[in-house]
Amino acid sequence: MFISAFIVAIISTLSQWWVSHVITRTWLYPIWVGFLVALAMGEPIEGMKAAAYIQLTYLGWITAGGTMPGNLMAAGVFGTALTLLSGADPKLAPTFAVPFSLLGIFINQAYMTINSFWIHKADKYLEEGNITGLRLMNYLPSGILSFLLYGVPAFILVYFGGTFATNMLDALPKSLISALEVVGALMPALGIAMLLNYLGKKKLVAFFFVGYFATIYLKLDIMAITIFAAAIGVLIYLFSNKKNEAEGNA
Repeated sequence: MFISAFIVAIISTLSQWWVSHVITRTWLYPIWVGFLVALAMGEPIEGMKAAAYIQLTYLGWITAGGTMPGNLMAAGVFGTALTLLSGADPKLAPTFAVPFSLLGIFINQAYMTINSFWIHKADKYLEEGNITGLRLMNYLPSGILSFLLYGVPAFILVYFGGTFATNMLDALPKSLISALEVVGALMPALGIAMLLNYLGKKKLVAFFFVGYFATIYLKLDIMAITIFAAAIGVLIYLFSNKKNEAEGNA
C-alpha cells in the first residue's frame, strides 16, 4: 500500500505542477488522472468507471482566466481514490469527487499565491544575471509546494484512509447510499446538459443532430462517430484556411 500511496502522491503532484501542461493537457481531465490513480492502486477497471462518472460531471465546465469552477485534477485523483478505497459503486464517485473539487479551488488559490513569491525571487536573480537561480525559482519551489499541498494529502488518503473510508461507507444508512447513488447519476447528466448548452448554437447544433441520428439510424458506435467528426473537423479547418488565404490575397 505504501508504494501505491506514494505513486498516487506523485500523480497528484504532477497533475497540478507546470509539467502537466507541458507533457499533455489531458492531465487536467479526471478520466485520465483518475485512470492513472486506478492503475497505481491496482484496480484499473473499477477506477476507470469511477473516473468516467467524474468526467461526465465536469463535461461542460470551462476554466477561463482566473475563473475556476472546480479543481478537476483534485476531483479525479481524490474522487477515484476514495471510491476504490471504500469499495463503493462507481456511480458514487461524483459525490466523492465534488467536495474535493471545491476544496481544491481554495488549495489552488493558496498554491498560486505562494508561488508568486518565487517569481519575485526569480526577478532578483535575473537582475543579478544568475540564470541558474532563475531556473531553480521557476521550476523547483513550485514542485515542492505542489507535493506538500496535493501530494501529501493524496498519500495520507491512500495509505491511512482505506479502513476509515470503508467503515464510513458501512456506517451510512442504506437509504442515504441510495440517495447518493441517485445524486451521482444526476450529476453526469448535468455535465452533459452543460455541454449541450454550448452546442446549442446555430453553427454547431446541426453537428449534434447529425451525430445523434447517425447513431440511431445508421447504428454507428461512438468510435465511428468520433472518427467521422474528426475528419469533418479537419476538412472544415483546411477549407477555412484556404478561404482566409484567398481573402488575404484579394
